[in-house]
Amino acid sequence: MIFNKSNFIFVISLAIISFSVNFYYASLGVLPIDTFAFFDTGFRLTVGDLPFVDYWTISGPFIDLLQAFYFSVLGVSWNSYILNGSIINLIITLISYNFFKKTGLSLQFSFFYAICVAFLANPSMGTPFPDHYSTFFSLFAIMSFLSALKYEKDIYWFLIPIFLFIAFLCKQTPAAYIIFLFIINFSLYSLIKKNFKFIKPVILGTLVSITLFLLLIWFYQIDLMNIIIQYVLYPRTIALNRITEWHLSFNKAVSTLKLIHLLLLPLILIFLKNILFQNNYIYKNEFFYNLNIIIFSILLILHQWITLNFIFIFFLIPYLCSMIQINLYNIKYRKIIISIILSFCLVGTIKYHSRFNQERKMLNLENVNLNNFYAGNKISTSLNGLKWVTRDYVLENKNDIDKIFRIKSILKNEKKNIMFLSNYNFFSSILKKNLNSPNRWYGGDVAHPKKNNPYYKEYKIFNYDLILKKKIEIIYVDIVLGNYHLDMLSEIVEQFPSGCANIGKIEGVLVFYDISNCYQ
Repeated sequence: MIFNKSNFIFVISLAIISFSVNFYYASLGVLPIDTFAFFDTGFRLTVGDLPFVDYWTISGPFIDLLQAFYFSVLGVSWNSYILNGSIINLIITLISYNFFKKTGLSLQFSFFYAICVAFLANPSMGTPFPDHYSTFFSLFAIMSFLSALKYEKDIYWFLIPIFLFIAFLCKQTPAAYIIFLFIINFSLYSLIKKNFKFIKPVILGTLVSITLFLLLIWFYQIDLMNIIIQYVLYPRTIALNRITEWHLSFNKAVSTLKLIHLLLLPLILIFLKNILFQNNYIYKNEFFYNLNIIIFSILLILHQWITLNFIFIFFLIPYLCSMIQINLYNIKYRKIIISIILSFCLVGTIKYHSRFNQERKMLNLENVNLNNFYAGNKISTSLNGLKWVTRDYVLENKNDIDKIFRIKSILKNEKKNIMFLSNYNFFSSILKKNLNSPNRWYGGDVAHPKKNNPYYKEYKIFNYDLILKKKIEIIYVDIVLGNYHLDMLSEIVEQFPSGCANIGKIEGVLVFYDISNCYQ
């Protein structure tokens, strides 16, 4: 087990460091569309709203539930928001430490690699984010499988489908890719070990996951077809479009992930060499350790290539380094080679910590003075601790701060039932007022169907039904969202009696649709 007297100091140190580094960097800088992805939705669940029902959901319903739990227990605040990401960083760090020990590394080496994971895992975003969480829970499933090999306990087999199900409810990919890995795992385990006792706990874990999910749907009376359209059918069109339009350049394929490739290639060669020349290698647990880390790394690389998101998988570096070290037993100049591996891991960790944590590259803040921040508590006490820095704030002399205060004043003083469309998804939380946004976020080509998408009609109907259900009287739209949303809302307004809506702009920041007279 992870907690015993001999390594207690390492565990405590890892817990403090992994939690603290995420907690600190999560508050440094803002990319509103991503930073606040689960802030308002987490709050809205605490006041009775539901994903798939009250806002269009293509990813992250489990994270919404998790964030709602933190808000319910600790109150709605920035600190209870980043606590979510800090705890997940702590968990993945300790699980990684346990894995490194389990593979045969000393406590000191395990501690070193786990520290690297702590800096490279969640702090690049800091706040909850679907790609990170889907990846981490997928990794938890892999760790559970490897623990099942070592300890031969049913609980580890049972947890595998539960972790995978949670990962899928964080985001469909890379969780769906990791399910493919487990098809390989279960098949090879059955063929090699001739042991089928795992089938029963795996099936039980699968049934428990599905049953709990269906019970939630039944209890909250969620239309299953809404879930299928929003979470399966519509995202499938996004994936097909990206695969069809996919162009893999050298820079995208190799250069941006060069350190990972430099480690993955020798590990694959070592793995193949062991299969060919080491007696009974495939019957050892080390075979599955290497296989899972290799395929997991390859699948995450493919995920990064296809999704076009910022790179977040550099936490693979300590995993790949540790696996190479583990395989280098009885080799000439072993100590020198291990020193090189450790140095490589340390340099990689420092490099990407500097770029993604300190410079906040994932928030588009590289080359920005992060000391020139605006205190979040000046916006709202609910944002106490947040250091507000955006490219707009730095480059345009506080324009986005001025805009936030104008929007806050308008929304606060509005007495009618509101629907608010914006990527500043924290106004519901700081005003303690449900603003009924029909989406988690806006922008890009994936958050919601465009006009040429086969599910645009369903999306428009979803918005129209939500307006009627919530008895929305006035719709405010952040002017920067552009014409797409205005065109769609105009189409929706046309379904009301002619001439009942009043449309205009306020202070150059919002477009409004006053439909309060459309219900008469």
